[in-house]
Amino acid sequence: MGCERGGSDFRGTGIAGVVLFTILFAIALLGSVRSFTDKGDTRIGWFSKKNYFVAVTVMAFLDLFRFYMMAIDDAYKCSSKTWVYGLHMFANVAFFFSYSVICSIWQDTVGAKASMFFFRKSILLLMNCLFMVITIIGLAFCVTSGTIFDFFNNDYYTFYTIFSAAKNLVFFAAMFWSGHEIMRPLRNVENLAERSDETEEEVIKKARFRTIMRKLQAILCIVFLSALLRIIMLIIKFAILHGETSVSWYTGPVWWLLADFIPRLLPTYAFMFIMFGSVLTGMGGAKRSTDVPHPGISDSDNKEISERNS
Repeated sequence: MGCERGGSDFRGTGIAGVVLFTILFAIALLGSVRSFTDKGDTRIGWFSKKNYFVAVTVMAFLDLFRFYMMAIDDAYKCSSKTWVYGLHMFANVAFFFSYSVICSIWQDTVGAKASMFFFRKSILLLMNCLFMVITIIGLAFCVTSGTIFDFFNNDYYTFYTIFSAAKNLVFFAAMFWSGHEIMRPLRNVENLAERSDETEEEVIKKARFRTIMRKLQAILCIVFLSALLRIIMLIIKFAILHGETSVSWYTGPVWWLLADFIPRLLPTYAFMFIMFGSVLTGMGGAKRSTDVPHPGISDSDNKEISERNS
């Protein structure tokens, strides 16, 4: 499929992307500011809440340039502004790092008996460094290509995309397994019938764990659907680029919705609001109230889950 200008409503898609990623940038920036004053965040080092929000902020900011170009030039594939796609590649680096923070937190939560090799901080850091190097090399090929479409037809782009997809697939699968290990002991609490002699503390604890279960199940469901959709769209994209098939809506609004907006924005928003909602609402360091639902999955939640899995 060749390179045509303005035939797939790039301007409309660009405007939608600017709006969506500007909202994400604003929310992540708010989280970044508040996370630095969150006394409840006891995590230190690379994989902390602070760095999660910083990574999402960087990702959203770098991707804005791509959508601004589409909105202004009404072009994408045939654009000679290949540096814009290079920024998008580094946005993917930031996205993977933010996901690595989630993996690290889940590693601490699941307990020592069910720890994941891929979720060890040293392995996560190594994978992020490796992906950074691969991306830097890809950037060199990207900015020296005549158009973005020329870069798409480069063999290195094929390698880059396959590596990125395989990396995501492995880590998504690991998250599913660790999620199962997290929820397995909680199901015993969730399935317990109410007793007439239960204390108020026991009732509150059961309700709290049921809430945690629903949040964890929601995250796993969102991650699964987003990963599955992303893989399907990548397969279709490779088939199109190599002339194996033709799709009339390739690079159109529907394509961007299924291939980019949903797979990246949906899990990012889910992680921010389900896992770190307490930071966004300014309740990160607040003491838990028994009558006010605590937003997100807090550090105290993670500690209790970890103790039940140990």
